[in-house]
Amino acid sequence: MKLTAMFVMLMAVLALFAGAGDAAPRPEPKVNWGALKKTGQTIKKIVSAVGAAATAHELYQSAKNKRQG
Repeated sequence: MKLTAMFVMLMAVLALFAGAGDAAPRPEPKVNWGALKKTGQTIKKIVSAVGAAATAHELYQSAKNKRQG
């Protein structure tokens, strides 16, 4: 029984080593630089719009506080 288990383990290890060399090389990743540039521009516009909205909110709150006080 132990001889059979050792034989199976040896065959499993040999199969792992034999299969490791057959893998196809990984292709180089293709980066779509145009899409990344457009995404960056969109994020920049969103951040500037949020900043403008925050400034408008601060001005509104300041004017509202001046009327009340």
